[in-house]
Amino acid sequence: MPERHAVSVVDNKVATEQAHQAGQDAWWVYLDEVLGHLRLPYRTISLSEAHVSDSSILVFATTAEADPGLEQWVRDGGVLILVGDPGPLSALAGVSADGPVPEDHVVLAESPVWSSRPPVALHAVGGSRLTGSDVEVLAQWDSSDAAAITLRRLGHGVVLTYGVDLWQSIVRIQQGYVVTADGEPATDGTAPIDDGVLKCEDGMTLSFERDRAMPPGEPELVEPFTHTYPPPSAVPMFDQPQADWWCSLFAQSLWWGAEHTGAVVPWLGYWPAGVDAVAHMSHDSDGNEEEEGQAALDAFAEADVKVTWCHVFPGGYSADLHTAITAAGHENALHYNAMGDADLAVWGWPQIRAQYAWAQAVTGTEDIISNKNHYTRWEGWTEFYLWCERLGIQIDESRGPSKQGDIGFVFGAAHVSYPMGPVAEGNRLFDVLNLPLHTQDLAWAGHSAVRDVILDGAQAVHGVAHFLFHGPHLHKRPATRSACLELAAEVRRRGMPWWTAGRINAWERGRRGVTLSVEPVADGIAVQAFAVEPVAAAAVLLAVPEGSDPIVKEGEGSARLVVRHGRSFVELSADLVAGDNRWVITP
Repeated sequence: MPERHAVSVVDNKVATEQAHQAGQDAWWVYLDEVLGHLRLPYRTISLSEAHVSDSSILVFATTAEADPGLEQWVRDGGVLILVGDPGPLSALAGVSADGPVPEDHVVLAESPVWSSRPPVALHAVGGSRLTGSDVEVLAQWDSSDAAAITLRRLGHGVVLTYGVDLWQSIVRIQQGYVVTADGEPATDGTAPIDDGVLKCEDGMTLSFERDRAMPPGEPELVEPFTHTYPPPSAVPMFDQPQADWWCSLFAQSLWWGAEHTGAVVPWLGYWPAGVDAVAHMSHDSDGNEEEEGQAALDAFAEADVKVTWCHVFPGGYSADLHTAITAAGHENALHYNAMGDADLAVWGWPQIRAQYAWAQAVTGTEDIISNKNHYTRWEGWTEFYLWCERLGIQIDESRGPSKQGDIGFVFGAAHVSYPMGPVAEGNRLFDVLNLPLHTQDLAWAGHSAVRDVILDGAQAVHGVAHFLFHGPHLHKRPATRSACLELAAEVRRRGMPWWTAGRINAWERGRRGVTLSVEPVADGIAVQAFAVEPVAAAAVLLAVPEGSDPIVKEGEGSARLVVRHGRSFVELSADLVAGDNRWVITP
């Protein structure tokens, strides 16, 4: 089958080189990660090829020069998507930049473009106010009511302009800023992050004032609030995976564009066929007390959940308990300790390297690929990912809360992603998956009311909900043990499977090796998937008109209709073999 792509991205190497030479971040390179996670096929073309492209959708990830033939391409039915200041393309977009927006919130309007809108205004970092006429306003900046996203219809085609800096917003929300000092605490007393310990939240982008909400059904917070354990009441939480919402909105605009042009754009489901979201449970071995470790092992057995067991230096359980943990099917992981309570418990490459060797020795596990930092410790911006790459840690789950008032989607994510490096690293993607953490120890460190908000948020964007428990609380706090068992049951009731970090890592890396393509044929659509390695129960998703009854006419697999991101898709379920896989379906 010849390679065909409905989506093309205009090459931005020159802009990237210019940004790096000026010491500036080329945020737009993160488009590769956004599309890479979707596994939505696209090709990169030069600006000179844009107006003769046979693609249905053309994406400018950053400002570029205008091409004189581009207007006719749009008029003939093309969908042009611009991100950032439209610059030389302002006349075509019907809008121009009317001043920068360093940081603000964006309110989405009702529009057929959006199949699933976030229930809140989304935090944005960077962008421009858009001004113009003869355009539909799809979103507004909250502080000024100026247009943030617009749509211009031109002939048979459209121009969709994001005044929002999508890429910087996604990266900043997910990764925050460089951590060099305590962050500003919540003024209501619910999140005293100024505790003298450098940690992930100290660099957070989301706002305590604007980006939190009380769990539904809970009374408003009574101030002043005293941060005690267990919490005396529910407190505001980061209730929405905002970075994931930005990714979803961009994907929705691609699917809407494909529908507008009659193109079929395939993408690969985030999880196995029939699964809309997953859950993850981790355990930290703080204290390494034998009876507490045994209590955790017993609780997880009763809950019937395989957990990622993060082992903290120094000490360790008995050899028998370590053997029992492994025998129960739990994943052995590192719980890197930089809290200064032991000779090697400080922030640094030699220290984590030594602790990694310790964890290998006490667990008898050579290939430890997962880690969570003790107390969510963090310094700098991305140096930690360099250490992970050197050690062979492939997935890290440190980015999450340490206080009651920053529980939830504090880094705006329920999806795994590859983090972006700074200018000094060429803004490259690190080979370490980031698995967000959402809460610790329900009914002790986190109020039980947060549970369903986290599950709802993860399911809304089809991500993973991550709950952490500690042995001491499972042993000493009956309410926390009960909350663990109730959580396990609720997740199963929702149809979400429990996966370890290792399984999530293997699945995501496996699906990243799948490349999709489609082609119309006489009796339907030919779908091809090239897989680097086998992927069981993969879900190839195709947007189709409402009311279709899909049939697999050729190839091994089955098809049904599912709803993802608020849009109907044909889900082609199949076990992918390494190499070429091909089907013909009638959608």
